[in-house]
Amino acid sequence: MPTLLNDDKDKQLQRNQIIAIVLMTVLMLGWLWLFPPATPVKPPAAKPVNVAAQPQAEKKESAEAAQEAPAKKTADDTPVGWLPPVAEAPADPAQDEITVSDANLELVFTRVGARLKQARVVLGKAGADSAQLVPAMPGRPDADLAYPLGLRFSDKFWGAALDRRRWDAVKSDDGRGVVFTLDVPGHARVTKSFRFPADGNVLQATVSFENLSAETLLLGLDTREPAVSLTWGPQVASGDLTKGVTQQFVWRKDGKNTYTTTANLKPLEPGDPVAARVPGPDWVAVWSAYFAVAFKPEFAGGEGWMAGSPKQFTMGLGAPRTEVAAGQSAVWDYQVYIGSTARQALAAAWPKLDTVQRFFTSTSMEWLDWFSKFLLGILNWFHNNVYANYGVAIIFLTVLVRMAVFPLTWKSMMSMKRMSALAPELEKIKAEVGEDQQEMQRRMMELYRERGVNPFGGCLPLLLQMPVFITLYRMLWSAFELRRAPFLWMVDLSEPDRLFKLPFSIPIPFSGGNLDAVNLLPILGAVAMLLSTEFMNPSATAMQNPQQKMMMRFMPVMFSVFMYNLASGLNLYILISTILGIAQSQIIQRMDIKVDTTKKKTTTAHRPQHFYAAAQARKRDAARETRREKEQRRSGRGPRND
Repeated sequence: MPTLLNDDKDKQLQRNQIIAIVLMTVLMLGWLWLFPPATPVKPPAAKPVNVAAQPQAEKKESAEAAQEAPAKKTADDTPVGWLPPVAEAPADPAQDEITVSDANLELVFTRVGARLKQARVVLGKAGADSAQLVPAMPGRPDADLAYPLGLRFSDKFWGAALDRRRWDAVKSDDGRGVVFTLDVPGHARVTKSFRFPADGNVLQATVSFENLSAETLLLGLDTREPAVSLTWGPQVASGDLTKGVTQQFVWRKDGKNTYTTTANLKPLEPGDPVAARVPGPDWVAVWSAYFAVAFKPEFAGGEGWMAGSPKQFTMGLGAPRTEVAAGQSAVWDYQVYIGSTARQALAAAWPKLDTVQRFFTSTSMEWLDWFSKFLLGILNWFHNNVYANYGVAIIFLTVLVRMAVFPLTWKSMMSMKRMSALAPELEKIKAEVGEDQQEMQRRMMELYRERGVNPFGGCLPLLLQMPVFITLYRMLWSAFELRRAPFLWMVDLSEPDRLFKLPFSIPIPFSGGNLDAVNLLPILGAVAMLLSTEFMNPSATAMQNPQQKMMMRFMPVMFSVFMYNLASGLNLYILISTILGIAQSQIIQRMDIKVDTTKKKTTTAHRPQHFYAAAQARKRDAARETRREKEQRRSGRGPRND
């Protein structure tokens, strides 16, 4: 491709080159606009509570008066009036905490609402890299907070009132389960049990409702309100909201997944209790780049829903409307996944849960999502079977990609050698046409066509690698497997390599970040690209004019600016790929390969010329005639008008 720039005065080719640079810049800017780094979504700051300034009893009375005023104004036989008082905060909050755990999860429940207060995903050696998925909200009593694994009944029954009552708890002897019970004398007994059936990230949850009254109790309202929902709120504090695809509410139904971005949740309208609702899902989940929480019903007729705002939302999976006869019980079983988005962990939970993760959520980019997961599978294979380091796996993947496109690279190199061999004939054409750039371009292309040379052959291997670059851009940035994966001086291949920090911070245009550290890989990548332009075709490089050389050197610098704050794994791929390209070029340049520059085809039959081409030919003929007359006048041989 560089041999197109053989003419020092080829303005047409210079213009094409400028257009190409502009298009590349627009493409990169468009990509950053379509897939910008997600804006961090922070949980609302917890408001400090001055316990000394307001006695606990008075505070609880005011809270009950505000939230349960309708119940107190009516008879005590209303559903909320049946319940015991709202739980008061104990002197030591740890008195209400029960911990259950297995090899992968450590869960801390609170007796207030029988809910999940902490969810620690055990990661790294001795849990050194563990993640907490429940937002920390210190300084407030549990009864005033939203925690996961609460219960929500219909609004005309209990609503979420059980989340503010203290339950009885019995922990299993093996520490892998707990059973919570709340008695409502003369009316009902509600039980919630949680247990790890095996080591993994799946928690078995069971909710039961026993009718202790003499009447049939109706739970739920047709298809509008579930009988009871197991909920997760106020959000998933995964700490990865700026990575890859933004956090999504996902449900699977009829063999496909549907995604709703939590950042796009709108405030609810009056009378609209939820922002998203789906009847009969296989499962529902909240998923971010590195972690996921999912509910799977073990009963038919469930309903998934989501409500709230981007900073504080609730996901729920409800049971269908149920009539519970006197002395009878209703039981609903759930499977709850709490863990990473590692494909092996998701697949081990239940079938098709691994489809929750998508690197490209748009339906028009499904093939890119498939290709991303295909490349991730290759990386995992190299990591698990060749060498247990993802930096080394990326190098192996780069070599594999280079090998896959090598036949086209070889063909491209042969085309370049043929173009170099045609340099004397190109110089002859330049001398014949002089300043007529259009004629120069026409005759050059005609020569290339006659000799079987494709001037754009060098672009094909680059174009074929573009899908690899795009998918690695998203996958290496947001795949859990690359999270905090070390290599050489890099501590996290999903982040910039940050050789060392700088004492200042300057915004970098178009890069989505700041210059606050020395990132060595993009700098080395720019140097490698500059060397590549010299080594790919030295003869063509030598014939370039200063403007063209400046452009060829400017492009790697701009590309390095774009890449400066992207994942070090992606910059490692680009650096290794460029180095391998230079090595391939040098090997082929030094091989004694004879290229055939004889004519490969000639035009034997006259074909009608397009009217535009004919007009351009007449224009060129007129320009040549005018130029010839001017030369004759200057030499004194042409006609005089005096």
